[in-house]
Amino acid sequence: MLKDGSACQKRGELDLAARRYAGAAKRAAERDDPAGHGRALAQLAALEESRGEVEEACGHNRLAQELFLSIGDGAGLVQSFRVDAFLHLRRREHTAAAHSFARALSLSMQLDDGLVLATLDQVVPAVRHLIDADELSALLPLGAALGAAVENPEPEQMPGLEEFVELAKTLAGVLAPLGVMAAEPGLSDLKRRRLAARSTHQAWLVDALTRRRWGLAALVKMTLRTKLRFHEELD
Repeated sequence: MLKDGSACQKRGELDLAARRYAGAAKRAAERDDPAGHGRALAQLAALEESRGEVEEACGHNRLAQELFLSIGDGAGLVQSFRVDAFLHLRRREHTAAAHSFARALSLSMQLDDGLVLATLDQVVPAVRHLIDADELSALLPLGAALGAAVENPEPEQMPGLEEFVELAKTLAGVLAPLGVMAAEPGLSDLKRRRLAARSTHQAWLVDALTRRRWGLAALVKMTLRTKLRFHEELD
């Protein structure tokens, strides 16, 4: 039923997908399958969030988190923390959203590199949303939270994850300067120049590390020109 729901969602049949996920959750609960129950609720929460049904999504996601915690399902918790972040964004609770993304990133580092990259893959659309919505000052707590999440990883977290930790740190270095520039319009030209150069340089590094997976350099350049009224060409 989860696969059926996913297929329906990809076809844009969202009401039918929601019914499939709800049915899967009910069946898993009847069979005393907390893992399946949690997964179905998490999928339902993500679907409801995507179409703006915030209260319903929050309820489903809260139950999913309780189930994931009860069985120690780390990957499920990462997914639910990411949904939390998008729900906070919809409520314009930007700092709370930043901390939810940071929790997802921190936990994913304890599990595997695929989850780290999947988490960062969802951070970048959130960044684009904040830029489009002229909420650039929210990039400051987001960058700070991501940086803190990977600042001092435990040694056991590191095997095979070094490049992903470096990627997360570099991404944080892109966001924080943009947030500072938006939050402090009275900055001197010299300070603005330095912040713009720092963000642009870090964005090029992210593009290099990911083979332009997210195209952050172009996004930063556009942001500096159209959102922050910074028109200088930067190397």
